[in-house]
Amino acid sequence: MIRQSFRALAALLLAVLLASGAAAYEPPENLADMTLEEAVSDFLTQNGLNQEDFALSYYNTVTGETYGYRDTQMMVAASTFKLPLNLYYYDLEHSGEIASDAWIDGAGTTLSDAHYQSLVYSNNEVSIGLLYNLGDFRTYKTLMRKYFTMTDEEIDYIYYVDNYYCTRMMLDALKYLYDNSADFEEMLGYMKEAQPGEYFKAGVPEEYEVAHKYGWFEGAVNDVGIIYTPEPFLLAVYTQDLGAPVVADAAALMTAYNLAHTQPADVPEEVPEEVPEEEAPGTIHLEIDEVPLEEETAPEEITQPEEETAPEEMTAPEDTQAQAAAPQMDFLWWLAAAAALVLLAALVVLLVWALHRNRRRSGSGRR
Repeated sequence: MIRQSFRALAALLLAVLLASGAAAYEPPENLADMTLEEAVSDFLTQNGLNQEDFALSYYNTVTGETYGYRDTQMMVAASTFKLPLNLYYYDLEHSGEIASDAWIDGAGTTLSDAHYQSLVYSNNEVSIGLLYNLGDFRTYKTLMRKYFTMTDEEIDYIYYVDNYYCTRMMLDALKYLYDNSADFEEMLGYMKEAQPGEYFKAGVPEEYEVAHKYGWFEGAVNDVGIIYTPEPFLLAVYTQDLGAPVVADAAALMTAYNLAHTQPADVPEEVPEEVPEEEAPGTIHLEIDEVPLEEETAPEEITQPEEETAPEEMTAPEDTQAQAAAPQMDFLWWLAAAAALVLLAALVVLLVWALHRNRRRSGSGRR
């Protein structure tokens, strides 16, 4: 009873941490000048982390840049074990060894629905049913090694007897998933749908998609996934007794680092300096001595002609024509005036006649 109460309290505290939203962590501004090792070292110092409670693996899918911090250290995997488990079942479907509508007894549902329940809602009962459908625990763990590059010597014995993985194993599984994305569209879609705004998604800006498989169990808070920045990268983070904000902060740091090292900085466009016209390249300056022109003067013997005047007894032709036209213009003016008077008299007579007629009609109407 006490153990159940303790677990319930721990779950409540973790839920409060997860509900706190995006972390307030601010990555260093000079990430473009830092190596991955320097960036992670700064992160560890700021958060007071040690080698026992934190592990990280990073891989840039474009440049191939890889980094691991305590990446072979076996830690409690929590629900991240469902990543290679679902990968394995999808591979069985692709090879025709099992159908998507096959009934899984231990899961109590079809394989198709089991994928959805396991990846989106992290259903433990369904996932454990998938696990033991493959055989006993050691058989399952041996089958999962299909996706890992670690040698027998590198893998601690605890891997085979408990739910322990390391971040390098998860990174290898993510590489397999990413390199064969066309075969795992449904799986990636479920991982993108899962837990919006939490774990990695709490630290990565919303414009970048995240396909992840999260997990927490008795103090272990982990997340592994693909962050789709312009140069997508794979990230696996395992923590112990640190809480969800550290996982979100780690994702924020690695996203900022990825962008700082893969996206060109905004460089202001250089405006070319104006070159003085006299110094413009390609201009040829010719020095020519200017010789003033001598002023020419008119010869002394040339004089301006005197103005000619008409003889007094003669009149200009224009004056003669005007005098001849004057009597004609006077006649036309009098003719127009006479016509106007006649027209006016006619209008008066017509008006009087109209009034007289109207009176006669009015008188006959009264009778």
